[in-house]
Amino acid sequence: MGIFLKNLKNANRVYVRSLLKKKIEIKKTIAEKRFQRRLKSKRKRKARRVREYLQFLKSKESYIDKYTIQELINRFMPINTKFLLSNEKSNFNLDKITKGVSHRNQKIQVPKHFSLIEKSNESYTFITNLLGVLVNQNSSLVEIDYSECEKVDLEAQVLLDIILKDMLTFYKACSSSLEMNTRIKRISAINIDNSNVNKLLFSVGSPAIHTDDRRDFKDIIPYPLCVHNRAKQGDSVVISEQKDIDTTKLVDYVLSCLKRMGKRLTVEKLDDLCVVISEMLINAEEHSTTDYRFSIGYFHEINKANEHYGMFHLVILNFGGTIYEKFNSPDCPNVGIVQKMKKLSEEYTRRRFFSREQFEEETLWTLYSLQEGVTSVAETEYKKRGNGSIRFIESFFNIKGYNNHEDDFSKMAILSGKTSIVFDGKYAIKEKTDELGDTYKYMTFNNSGEIEEKPDSNYVKFEDNYFPGTVISAKILFNEDDLTNEIK
Repeated sequence: MGIFLKNLKNANRVYVRSLLKKKIEIKKTIAEKRFQRRLKSKRKRKARRVREYLQFLKSKESYIDKYTIQELINRFMPINTKFLLSNEKSNFNLDKITKGVSHRNQKIQVPKHFSLIEKSNESYTFITNLLGVLVNQNSSLVEIDYSECEKVDLEAQVLLDIILKDMLTFYKACSSSLEMNTRIKRISAINIDNSNVNKLLFSVGSPAIHTDDRRDFKDIIPYPLCVHNRAKQGDSVVISEQKDIDTTKLVDYVLSCLKRMGKRLTVEKLDDLCVVISEMLINAEEHSTTDYRFSIGYFHEINKANEHYGMFHLVILNFGGTIYEKFNSPDCPNVGIVQKMKKLSEEYTRRRFFSREQFEEETLWTLYSLQEGVTSVAETEYKKRGNGSIRFIESFFNIKGYNNHEDDFSKMAILSGKTSIVFDGKYAIKEKTDELGDTYKYMTFNNSGEIEEKPDSNYVKFEDNYFPGTVISAKILFNEDDLTNEIK
């Protein structure tokens, strides 16, 4: 019995030891699992911290630090601003705008009168400085300061807005593709204190285009920026139809503006308006060497004591070869017209009318391109072209009025390359009969009425600055002699 109890006691000890061993093993397993979980969690936290740190480093790194500006432009810049930056003659050529750009936050002052036509030097300098800052990205904040600006012409503002539109697209494309940030964090327009400047900007200008901050003004009816890309359409018939659609859209827009005033155009003035708009669109495309055409405008209703009228502002522009470059190209299909231009240049050279940076061959050829029968299109391809420019000029003068009915507000300008031609009614269209008995219309901007005589330099100008394309800008006053009361 004693032996049995002794064996049972030993067995119990062994069992207890085995239980303790299992318990220790269980605790060890649990501890190991806990340890592994803590280790795994620690590794995850470490990996997360590493990722966050790498993201922090990447957020501080800009793609401009890793790639050259030229590489980025070649890959991501939209075609129109790329053309401005690559054109060697352009004020906005990359080599010209990348020199001496400050690394501090930039406040770029808009000139007192922002106009490519009337105040070109100040206006080109402003755009050049701004574009240099935007391309170089040497600062985080860019402010466009309108505090000194009292007047903005639409052709200057739309050029600025096209550039801004392309730069914002460029930043987005770079950041998305390269997964890096821009150095520039904010672009803003500040101190827009002048009421007329405020109206233009918030109806058809930068805030309305880029931030959707479009505001309603009781006396302003905007025609927002329209971008036409003929490369997307391809077919010449479709392109021609698009011009008709755009013409109808613009004419309907003007008519709706007048209807709001309780007025409508006379039949004659309506026909003139259709010719002005359609021929402006056709000329913008005919002389273009790129695929894009831009149009923008606004209607300003003016209601004073005993006066109620409307002022229509319209700008149509394109980038590419200038009018002169189109005719001076070896590829110009209208060889006969080019020969006439060269002959006229020889006459000007013989009479010493050309003077460097005052009146050059470019100025003469651009003026000559406006005459009836002159077109860069081959006559065999498009025999009826060649009177388009003179047609819309004549129709513009019809709306403006003649003699006692002429207004002092309506004005039109053509800007191409280094040539600016202004139409305000001082010089009229003339008619001439050639040796074959055919009558044609022409403009010479001189008192003699002879194209062989030098034009008035106040109206046909050789500019210091080069616009890489063509701008047609028109301000058209609709007053009582253009209008009748709207039929209710």
